[in-house]
Amino acid sequence: MWLNLLRHWARYRLPYKVLFFSVLFLGMYLGMRPGPPPTPFKFNMIDSIYHAGGLFVCTLLSYLAFPRWRWWLRGVLMFSVGVAVEFVQSFHPTRSADIHDIYANSVGVVAGLLVVLAWHCYSSRRMQ
Repeated sequence: MWLNLLRHWARYRLPYKVLFFSVLFLGMYLGMRPGPPPTPFKFNMIDSIYHAGGLFVCTLLSYLAFPRWRWWLRGVLMFSVGVAVEFVQSFHPTRSADIHDIYANSVGVVAGLLVVLAWHCYSSRRMQ
């Protein structure tokens, strides 16, 4: 089974990279454009879910696309993306940078790193 998984990873590495960069650039576009992204509900918690969920997915996709990155490098890069989006939002008159968004970004990155760590622990036990 693990050999099949490794073959799958080797075969689909390029699509994972394309998917990672597509999701990353979509999130950056939605975060850096002058107007906020359209939401079906006007609720303050939805914004935090967008931030945490987006960086959670980007962290997981970064692992699928680049599995050899160290965990701290992956965390720093994903956290930097979130800070960069908030930095650009501070220059738009219709957007505002918020420390709570950076907290939500951090929660998403840490949750993604924990899932990757759990996968590593699970896979190393199954290999033994």
